[in-house]
Amino acid sequence: MKNKAAFIFPAFITEFTRNEIEFLDKNSIDFNDYLHKASVALNIDLPEFSYNTDIYRNDELNSQLLAYLLSCAFSDILQKKSIVPELIAGYSMGIYASFYAAKSISIEDGAKLIFSAYNLVNDITGTGIYGMGAIIGLSTEDVENLIKNSTPDLEIININNEHSLVIAGKKKDVIIVLKKAKEEGAFSTAELTIDTPYHSKYLLKYSDRFENLVNSFSIKEAVIPVVSTYDQRIFTQVSEVKKELILNLTRKINWYKTMQKLIENNVSEIYECGAGKDLKKISRFIDGNYKMKSIYKI
Repeated sequence: MKNKAAFIFPAFITEFTRNEIEFLDKNSIDFNDYLHKASVALNIDLPEFSYNTDIYRNDELNSQLLAYLLSCAFSDILQKKSIVPELIAGYSMGIYASFYAAKSISIEDGAKLIFSAYNLVNDITGTGIYGMGAIIGLSTEDVENLIKNSTPDLEIININNEHSLVIAGKKKDVIIVLKKAKEEGAFSTAELTIDTPYHSKYLLKYSDRFENLVNSFSIKEAVIPVVSTYDQRIFTQVSEVKKELILNLTRKINWYKTMQKLIENNVSEIYECGAGKDLKKISRFIDGNYKMKSIYKI
């Protein structure tokens, strides 16, 4: 029986394996070509990537574009090697690379969508008012009670697995809940280096404007079915692709349920198409009859 594969796409890069560029070179992929395509599409200068530069590490937009372009390059390699997924899912901002891999958007339009979304919410981004945080070691119910009793405007905007989740809202509230979570016995907590409260109620006011932007792009039906991180529906239609782009920016997501949907659909091999190993680490606490495959060993 043929193994059923899925591709999953990370949002940001918290830590490089430092094998990424070597892997691309080994497979005759010049990553500068991807940077050039995005630079031309956006009319900006994305410099050559180096592990030691701060240009991509300390800038939220640049880091999103870098993660996106690396994911696109990795999925290109897999598909050139005839590793074609049955299903695709994108974690948070990984949605753009997922739609590129599904042949629903071009690499240029994916970069433009990221750029447009980032600039649309620029009255929030960079103000220092908002933030996001990660909590590992407490249940969703535990964190919900912490929020209810101290910072009711804060939200759990993503559940990674049974004991790992992400919160978003005003930075002062994020810091309070992270501190209380640690006091309650959380294994670890971290304030994320992201100024935008993605997937939270604070972005709902941008929904109509982002819908107008999305409708201005040339979007095709997905060749490979995509699993929604919002409600876990499986879709290919253009209307559903557009709907998911809007929901992904403005609504809570659930990566745990998304992974469960992949497993329920008999996926036995999952490839993380992106730099680092963030999604592989999350998967360690998600039970199921599947293997996380290393792209570096193909």
